[in-house]
Amino acid sequence: MFRFVRGSATPRHGVRYLLSLLSCFSIAGGVFAATRADAAPSDWLSVELLQVGTDSTGTVQVPRPATTLTPPAPTILAPPAPKPKANYLHLQGGLFVPIDVNAPSPTLGIRLGRRVTGHMRAGLLVDWTFERKNLEQPVNSLPGLQPFRVLARADGQLIPAMLFIEVNLTEKRFLVPFGGVAAGYEWLLLRANDYRTGEFAKATYANFAWQGWGGLGMRLDKGLRVDAELFYNGGSLERDVTDTLGQTWTEAVRVNGVGARVGVDISY
Repeated sequence: MFRFVRGSATPRHGVRYLLSLLSCFSIAGGVFAATRADAAPSDWLSVELLQVGTDSTGTVQVPRPATTLTPPAPTILAPPAPKPKANYLHLQGGLFVPIDVNAPSPTLGIRLGRRVTGHMRAGLLVDWTFERKNLEQPVNSLPGLQPFRVLARADGQLIPAMLFIEVNLTEKRFLVPFGGVAAGYEWLLLRANDYRTGEFAKATYANFAWQGWGGLGMRLDKGLRVDAELFYNGGSLERDVTDTLGQTWTEAVRVNGVGARVGVDISY
C-alpha cells in the first residue's frame, strides 16, 4: 500500500507529470508523421510486388519495361534519270557545187534517224539539189540591164537516198562537234527543151554514191540544235544508151562536188 504524505509539494509533482506526458505524446506524434511521409512514396513498389509475386525460388520477378519498336524510316528512292530522246529529225539547206560544172546549186535535205548509242546515230538521208542552165540571146544591144530570150533550157535534179551514221563528240556542251558518213543510191534526172526546134529530151542516170560531212552545232535546248556543216558528195552516175546502129553504150555523169549547209536538229 502506498501512503500519501501530506505536504505542499504533492500538487506540483502532478502538474509536472502531466506536462512530461504531453511532451512525450507530441514527440511521438511528430516521429510517426515523419515516418509515414517517408514511407508513402514506396507504397507503389509494395503494390507492384503484390501484383507480380515471386517465383518458385522466392526471387521477386520484376517485369521489364515494355520496349516500343520504332518502325524503320521509309526508303525514299530517287527518281530515275530521264532517258535521252531516242529519235531525231534534221532539216538542212545550203549550196552544192559540182567540180565539173563549177556552178553553185541550191540543195535541201532531211536526215531522219535514231540514237544507237550515247553518241552515235543512224538513219536515212534524202537530199534534193536543183540546177538550171539556159541558152539565151539578148533582145537588144542596149547597155545595162536588158531582157534575154531563152532559146533552150536544161534542168537537172540530183536526188540521193542513203543510209548514214553520225557521231556527236559531246552531248552536254553548248557547242557540239559532229561528223557523219552515208552510202546508198543516187539519181540524176535531166530534162531539156529546145524552144527553137520544139524538141524535148530527158534522161535518168543512177548509181551507187556516198557522202561525208562534218560540222559544229549550237545547242539551244535539250532537244534543239542549230548546225552548220561542210559536205562532200562523190559518185559517177550512169545509164545505158543504144544508138541508131543498135550498139549499146554507157554514159556517165560525175557528180563529185563540195557544199555547205545549215540545219535544225530536233530530238524527240
